[in-house]
Amino acid sequence: PEVLTLAELGAIEAVAEQLVPGATEAGIAPYLDAQLRAGKHSLLIGKYLGVDISTQTDFYRSLAVNLQNALQTDLSTSAVVGALWSDTQPDWEGPPASYMLFVLRADALDVMYGTPQGFEALGIPYMAHIMPEQPW
Repeated sequence: PEVLTLAELGAIEAVAEQLVPGATEAGIAPYLDAQLRAGKHSLLIGKYLGVDISTQTDFYRSLAVNLQNALQTDLSTSAVVGALWSDTQPDWEGPPASYMLFVLRADALDVMYGTPQGFEALGIPYMAHIMPEQPW
């Protein structure tokens, strides 16, 4: 990783995997890191939901730090995710947890199902106008 730390990406992976099973193996961590490096060419869903490109790294770092803190409790990952969806996670800082989780879930879905392999897993023909050179 070049933008977020391994620990930050680990927290994001743990929650992304809970939201979209298979997201870790599909490469959510390398995808996020690559897209954060891409700047104005980023494909992260936050770009389309009002997260300004210049603040994307801060947005995902804030998400990661908040997730690290939330995962240090005695709660299971699924219980933490439940608290995040309901915006009841104690000591959460920044944008609402449910919004950040929505953004992360959308990114995880892109990684998991926005590829030829993802389409195949869904039983849908992948008919890209231009075939991507590499997944992420």
